[in-house]
Amino acid sequence: MRNAYIKFRTTNDRALGCEELIAHSRVSRLSNDVYCIPWSSLALLDSRQVEYTFANEDDLTDARPIWKVAAAGAW
Repeated sequence: MRNAYIKFRTTNDRALGCEELIAHSRVSRLSNDVYCIPWSSLALLDSRQVEYTFANEDDLTDARPIWKVAAAGAW
């Protein structure tokens, strides 16, 4: 499965995005406010108009796992 590493643009985007991902997909939070999600979940965020950017190499260099959550049956 291909993953996307993203950063939410605002606090509101992060709240809505995490709520949608936890309810319907899966999400892992890394340090530096980076989130790892299935590539297919980008469509979910887009449909809810949640704004995000893709994490760059600098964001991922020192990123460490903080937590992981999945909706029922998403793993």
